[in-house]
Amino acid sequence: MIARAFILLLLCGMTSLLCQFSPAMKGGDESGVLAELPMVAGDFVGESEAPSEQEIALLPSDTIIVKRAYRTPGRSVGSRDLVQASLVIAGNDSRSIHRPEVCLDGQGWTVTDSRVREVRLLSGEVLQVRDLAIVREVLLGNGKKLPFRAHYIYWFVGADVTTPSNLERQLLSFRDNILHNINYRWAYPSVMAWVTEGMSPEKTGQRMRSDEETVTMLLNLVGTLAPKFQKNLMPRS
Repeated sequence: MIARAFILLLLCGMTSLLCQFSPAMKGGDESGVLAELPMVAGDFVGESEAPSEQEIALLPSDTIIVKRAYRTPGRSVGSRDLVQASLVIAGNDSRSIHRPEVCLDGQGWTVTDSRVREVRLLSGEVLQVRDLAIVREVLLGNGKKLPFRAHYIYWFVGADVTTPSNLERQLLSFRDNILHNINYRWAYPSVMAWVTEGMSPEKTGQRMRSDEETVTMLLNLVGTLAPKFQKNLMPRS
């Protein structure tokens, strides 16, 4: 923890000095992703959703936000799965991309576990992502509070690199700034689903899933989604 804090402090200090003596930074036009999420991903069909008013207000105006709600169709309501997916692509302002934990905390979620997981793709490549186990309390009509659990999986995509680490993303950005005087357009894909174990399928409209089943479902969806919009994972013609 001390070493990480020292690295961040050193990074901030060097960045401040370089901002004073370096030429104006060039905005990178190249993004490592397509600005779209597929409508169909395996058994899931995605419905487009508009960015929230909060997202529009907080993120820079040139930020691209793509969102879909993925559902498994053709089954009874209480046996479906639902996943919220989003893709945020930075413009010239790097503030578009940040640690998701910050936004989750602002939405009332508490991170109870954070770990890197591997997604093995059909191509044989392995994509590393970060899985956040999150929880928040929901106030019921009878005044009681119920813990509400979910899993939030994300990763960062640069022009030619991916990482599940925000610190590594910052260091890579620092490298590009120093060596090439370019601020590349990072992207930040994410998927999220509730842990529905113990919840009524009639009320949630979803099948009951444990923590493990929810994570497995999300990782499988990432394995299907990522090669459809992440350029370095897309099949080469």
